[in-house]
This record gives sequence, C-alpha cells and structure tokens, in this order.
Amino acid sequence: MAASLVLAATGLPAQELGGSWQALGPGPVWNGQTEIPAGEVVGAVNAIAAHPTNADILYVGGTEGGIWRTDNATAESPTWVAQTDALDSLSIGALEFDPTDASAQTLVAGIAHSSSYTGYSSELIGLIRTTDGGASWVGFNSTAGVNLYGVAGRGSVLLAAGAAGVLRSADAGATFVGLSGVAGTGLPEGFSSDLAGDPTNPSQFYLPVHGSAQNGIYRSTNLGANWVKVSDASLDAALGPNISKVKIAVGSSGQVFVGIVDNGRLSAVFRSANGSSPWVSLGVPTTVEQNGIVFGIHPGSQGRFHFSIVADPSNSNVVYVGGDRQPAFGEGVPGSTMYFPNSIGASNYTGRLFRGDASQPPGSRWVPLTHVGTASNSAPHADSRDMAFDAQGSLIESNDGGVYKRLSPQSSSGDWESINGDLQTAEYHGVAWDGISHRVVGGSQDNGTSEMILPNWTTFQTVSGGDGGDPAIADGGSTTHSVRYSSAQFLNIAFRREVDADNNSGALSFLALTPVDGSPALEPDFYSPLATHYDSQDRLLIGAANGLYESMDRGDTVALIGNGPTPFAGDPLVYGAEGDPEFVLVGSYANVYVRRGGSTNFIDLGTPTAPFLVWDVDADRSASNRLFVNNLFSVYFSNDGGASFNDVTGNLTAIIPGALLRSMAYIGSIDALAVGTTRGVYLAYGNSGFRVWHRLGSSLPNAPVNELEFDAKDNLLVAGLLGRGAWKLEIAEVPADSLHADGFEQIAGR
Repeated sequence: MAASLVLAATGLPAQELGGSWQALGPGPVWNGQTEIPAGEVVGAVNAIAAHPTNADILYVGGTEGGIWRTDNATAESPTWVAQTDALDSLSIGALEFDPTDASAQTLVAGIAHSSSYTGYSSELIGLIRTTDGGASWVGFNSTAGVNLYGVAGRGSVLLAAGAAGVLRSADAGATFVGLSGVAGTGLPEGFSSDLAGDPTNPSQFYLPVHGSAQNGIYRSTNLGANWVKVSDASLDAALGPNISKVKIAVGSSGQVFVGIVDNGRLSAVFRSANGSSPWVSLGVPTTVEQNGIVFGIHPGSQGRFHFSIVADPSNSNVVYVGGDRQPAFGEGVPGSTMYFPNSIGASNYTGRLFRGDASQPPGSRWVPLTHVGTASNSAPHADSRDMAFDAQGSLIESNDGGVYKRLSPQSSSGDWESINGDLQTAEYHGVAWDGISHRVVGGSQDNGTSEMILPNWTTFQTVSGGDGGDPAIADGGSTTHSVRYSSAQFLNIAFRREVDADNNSGALSFLALTPVDGSPALEPDFYSPLATHYDSQDRLLIGAANGLYESMDRGDTVALIGNGPTPFAGDPLVYGAEGDPEFVLVGSYANVYVRRGGSTNFIDLGTPTAPFLVWDVDADRSASNRLFVNNLFSVYFSNDGGASFNDVTGNLTAIIPGALLRSMAYIGSIDALAVGTTRGVYLAYGNSGFRVWHRLGSSLPNAPVNELEFDAKDNLLVAGLLGRGAWKLEIAEVPADSLHADGFEQIAGR
C-alpha cells in the first residue's frame, strides 16, 4: 500500500470553532521523585534518538506525547519543540535515525501502546518517517494495527518489528511484506520486542523472537531480507514461556548484549563478542537489603514497560541496564517497617540502573550507576525505558519522569542531571481548575499531583508524589478562597488545603475519611474519582471500590450513600445543581444513577444501550433534567431526567473515525457540550439537539483528552491530556450558538 499520510509538524489545515488552545504545562515540574537538584520531572518518554555527531540535537518520543526535538541538549535547560502533534497517534514505541543519511535528517518511528496508564491509548497507526529532520512525517497504512517496538530505516529499506513479527519494505514504503513465518526468510512466527542495528554495518540487524516454538536471537546481514538464528542453547533456554520483553544492544566492536525480562523481572543478560556462539551469561545486577533479601533491577516487577539496555561506545565489555525503582530497606520482610536509605544510598523510589563489565569475574561484574555509583549520590526518576549515548559520550536515559543525562558513566565521578527543560509530556489523567486563583492542578501517571505556580508560566510544583490521584477543587460559594484536594494512588496521602486568590495555601489537613451512619470503611481504588459540590466547599463525593461515599465536612467523615453504584471507569461524577443541592449523577461500569431532592437512594437509569461502559457523565446544572452520558464510542442526551436517552453522536464518528471518546463537559454559558477524544475536542450546541459536531479550537495535540472541565467563574474549558499536560480554551472566543457557527456556510450555500 502506498504512503498515505503527509503531515506538517504545525498541524493539518481544518475548520475549527473558537480560538487557539493554550498550553499551560507542566514543563517541567519541580520537586518530583528524583535525587537531583530541583527534582525536575515531566512525563514518560519511551524512546531516544541521539544525533550521531551533534550532542545538542536529540529526539525523544513520549509514551503518549509524540516526538520532540531539541537543538540545545547540552544547555542547562534545553528547549524542546513538538514534531508530531497533528498525527493521529502520539504513542511512540520506537525511534531511530537512518545511518545511511549523511545529513542525519531521516528518522523512523513506530507507534505502540507503551504507557503504564491502564486506560485506553491512541490508535496504532504504524510506521512513520521523516526525511527533513521532523518538519513533516509520512505514515504507511499497511503497517497499522499492531504495536511496533523496533524500527529501522536504511534508505529505501524500512523495517518494523512488533507483536505480529517483522514487516519489511524495499521500496521506501510503497509496499510492505510480512517476513515472520514465511518460507525462505528464516524467521519463525513470534513476538519481537526489539530490533537492533549494528552501528558498524548498516546492513546487519539482530532480532529477538519469543512466544514461538523457535525462540531465539536472529541475525540478518542483508538489510532484513533473510535471517539466521545465532543464539545457542543456553540463551534459548532463558527464553521461557513467560517472557515480558527482550532487548538487544550492539556495540561499536560488533559485540552484542541481550537482556531478558521474565515475569516482569530481568532474569538474564548475555554477551557475545561477535553476535554468534558462545553467548556468555553475565548474571543480573542485584543488591542485598534487610534480612538478606535480594533485589534485582525490577523490585516492582514492571519490566514489561521499564527496561533499557545500551552498549558502551568505547569499551566492548561494558553494558548498561535500567529497571523500574529502588527497593526500600525492609521491603519484603514480613512485619518490618520500610524506610530509606537502602543499601546503595537511595533515599527514595528513584531510578535503578547498573553498569556491567564482562571482563570482571562473576560476582563483581555489576555496579550501581546511581547513588553510591555517582559523585553526589544522584539518581534520575524511576522506571527506565531507553538509553543512548550522545556525541560527547554522555549517557542519555529516558523514563517515566522524562529525559536525563549521566555524565562520565564509565566511572563513579559523574552525576545525573535533568535535560527535561520545557518538555511537556505529562500524562495527566485528571485536571481541575481553580476559578479563584486562576490556576490548574493535574494528577499524572507516576509523577504525582502538580500545580501551576504562576499564571502563564509552564513550570509547576509537585503537590504529592506517586501516581497522582484525581485532583478536585471546590471554588463554588466563595469569592476569596478555594479548597483543593490532592492524593496519590489508593487515596494515599489524601489531603486538602484552602488557597486564596494569590495562590497562598493554608494549613494542610489530611482526610480522615472516618465512616459514619453505620457505613463500612471506605475501600479506595487505585484511582478513586472525586467530585466537589456545585455550591458548597464542605461537601465531597468519593468513588470507592465498595461504593460511593459522601462527606459533609471536607473528608473528615464519610457515609456510604444510598444503594451506592460501583465500580467506576474514568471520572463519572456530578455533584449538586441549581435548586437541588442533593443532586448526584454517577456512571458505573454498566449503569447510570441519579439522586434527587432529599432521597437517600439512587434511581437506576439503566444505560442507553447494552452492553455499555459509562466513561463520563455531565448535567446542565441550571436545568438538571438535561443529562449527558458517553461511552468510548457514542454520546447520549436526555431531556427528561433520564427517563429516555437519545443517541446524539451524529457526525462525530465520521469526523474522527476510529477515535475514542474519553471525557465531556457541558458549557452552560453557550449551551453546548464538549467531548474530549483521542484526537481533539469537539463541540455540539443545544439548539442543534447536540447532534452536529465541530472541532473546538486549534493547536490542541492529538493526545487522549482524559478530562474536560468547564469553569463558569473564568468561562473557560480546561483539558487534561494523557501525554501532553494541561491546556485551556477561552469560551469567549467560541461562537455563542450553532447559527453563528454555521452561518457563513449557510449564506455561502444559497
């Protein structure tokens, strides 16, 4: 199939309603979970491509944030430019330079679902390529539909490896053929989680195959056309039935390292001097903590996503590996209190990386690349994803916190430093806007909850660590202060603060969540949605694993309400309406419920269609009989309090075929409904029956819009993007109704 997609990095031309979305940040967040000065974090970066001769030029690919380029990577705070915001997917699985392009303007990338966030990701659009340094990209439909974990470009030859094996084009992408399981190619059917080129021979590649009757490491010497198995019995034996990932690193002297992750943990590292037998086991790096408990590089068992490996460019015996996080001292010991520092000096759950030397005897081959293995006990964020060397010999590493550099990685004389600069790849799954101080707060995957410090400044500060919970702000009923709620996973460190108009915070109060009225104890979910009240700063809803809880005193006490619905997907809660302070609208996995007036129980409204996974709900707070519900594919509207629902998806699926609907917000000032998708935000007006959809605003990247919130005080819409942080749109710039929105087309058509 011919190349089908040519996109400029500035976006596709299209008609939109309203003005331009403004990026709020974060980029970066201060005081994140690192052990470096300032503690800069941004969001997960899955892939790195370092320019072969210029250390200032780096490309990185976010798990959901697309491809970015910096031309000043050696600066104290690099400046990054997004390259692919207009692509239909920003889920980068792999990214590589084409070494046959002497100008270093050609790169290839593969799309894959690589985020640790458990929600739905963007579309799998396949292989993409640029030949002008990222200014434009070409995609190939015949490679779409599968996760691509390894890619390569060699002039007119393109290779992509992934869950369905290997695809190859010999005509610059005009056609692709599958190689795995095809007679004469030498490749069996199987899963390939990497593809590694030989830096000394552009025609040579190495490929892991697992999940096959012929597991092993395969080599091609003719640009991927044919393959030969080069692994021996000892390496093959390590490729068991529960392999999570296999990665390969090829060095500048032809040496090959293979790292094998089994059941989420690094189980073996092998080395070959020339890519053939014998393959020598190097063991795996470990540390010994309290009571002799031994930990490898994956104490969190997250090697499916979090494993990196790279060969040293100057020493053929040296290899570097990265895992998920540091173990606490006392971890794994029944009855023991866990604390830091651990045995190598880590004072937090930061990065866990090691340097290995095959020339050393067993037991002495691995040393920490962090903490005691550095000059200042430094470490990057946890959850390593990729590593590469820049043109100056510094080690560049990406992880769930962003991009970091290790100076002098061959010894303990160097340190880790952030090169995140203004990179904006935060995986915000929830956002809240403060209409009193005019600032945004976001909850992010693996980087906690963070908040804006100053308006129009993209640097944020950490409020709480871990995986950020659902942020919530009560700014109704007051003109002087708001109440902000923050938490981590499972409502850990859940607290509230009063914040005034100048963003000054009062005392922090932890939520006691004491059950009252005979209620059972609240059992938090990993992600527990919160909802503040429309007009009261004292009331709070919490979606828990065992039902819906209501607090009348800011979380000090809670009561299980009515026949509380559970469980929850997304953030499907609405609390309070004009004339009905007891109003609650909630969506569970399979049903929609409403509470009105003084009722103690919910009315089960059922669902518009079955089966139905309710992803979000909203209501017109001035007329609470008008209800909105969406699943991942459709939008429904009720004008009679839920007695009936009408499908108002209308032309939305025709505009964005294949996209998923993630969030929505009713905009009372213009009587319109906004829906956030995996490819932008769309708007329908009430006077069109909420059936005619328009793209809302320009410049919004095509990352999943996990949350939308309309703030009536500031008359703006704020969006939380998984992979691209927080954005806002001024509703004053949006036409007031569909007549004004469509008037030009109607007149022109007479």
